[in-house]
Amino acid sequence: MTDHDFDLSVIIPTLNEEQSIPRLLQDLAVQKKIIFEIIVVDGGSADLTLDHCSEFLDQKTVPTTLFKTRAGRGHQMNVGAKAACARNLLFLHADSAISDDLLLHNALKHLSEQRAARFPSEVAGHFRMRFKRKGSGNEKAYYFYESKTSLNRQECFNGDQGLMLAKTYFESLGRFDESRHYMEDADIGSKLFVSGKLITLPGTIGTSARRFEVEGLQERQILNALMRNFFSIGFHEFFERAEHAYHSQQKTEKLQLKPFLELIHKTVLARGFKSAFILWYKTGGYVANNAWQLAYALDCRSNYRNHMPQGEGSVPRLAVYDKLIGPLLTSKPGSFLTALATLVWFYGLRLKLSLKK
Repeated sequence: MTDHDFDLSVIIPTLNEEQSIPRLLQDLAVQKKIIFEIIVVDGGSADLTLDHCSEFLDQKTVPTTLFKTRAGRGHQMNVGAKAACARNLLFLHADSAISDDLLLHNALKHLSEQRAARFPSEVAGHFRMRFKRKGSGNEKAYYFYESKTSLNRQECFNGDQGLMLAKTYFESLGRFDESRHYMEDADIGSKLFVSGKLITLPGTIGTSARRFEVEGLQERQILNALMRNFFSIGFHEFFERAEHAYHSQQKTEKLQLKPFLELIHKTVLARGFKSAFILWYKTGGYVANNAWQLAYALDCRSNYRNHMPQGEGSVPRLAVYDKLIGPLLTSKPGSFLTALATLVWFYGLRLKLSLKK
């Protein structure tokens, strides 16, 4: 096929994904009513990932290309996008799972309709997400996190939800940032929200919950929140000093928060009082902008009790928050008070973990 004969190019970065990639490739192989290609970009796998991909290539069920490049998910996805033949791109993580054989067709159709309705503006889309779990427990928490993926708020988007957009739009955003080894999805997400063109696509995709099940759901979510905050306020020194903050799924183990809290404390303290004050004030602003999640969590609890599907049901508390409480919290005085509350929470947690045997 020549350029643009495909409706969609599906780009999958891999690195030691032998447990996940066979399932995703087979899920893609049964997709209907759409002409697409698969581009796998491997970052140096040392397991059977490449063997599984080669076996899939031999099946010739879907046009597939395999590239080998240096590790770095942003770089890998940029390599795949550059080689893509279709006008539309879909970036998927290797541990994604698809149960609907019309998912790609319905998603691209919806994206195209929204694009036409908003012309000349461009639109990007993401899927709702469901965790693939081996065990039970934390049902309400998972319900809340899965429900959030149906929203189009900046802190709700991450790469696990997939990202579908036109190749020209992707290039106009400057592609994925390759200058850092972290948070490439948050970076491009912030660009999308500046242009205000992110929508929820029909259907859901699954993603592995192994990280939460092994590391601990609460511990991982606390660290994730800290990382999102530090990225948002430009505290990149944390990521440079804590490269192990986000191990691959295969290397994950019980997460210990104490070393990260100590690292944050020492790094901030070394900056001096003025810089530390500014950093915590910015953190207060970030927390204030995301405090709506507390109201949404209460709505999710009610919807869970009423057996509503994730992301559906009424959200009266969130509506009240957005109208009345949010504007107060995001004011300068509100952000200052939120910064103080966050500081108390942080050092309270640090003390608690220090006293814990």
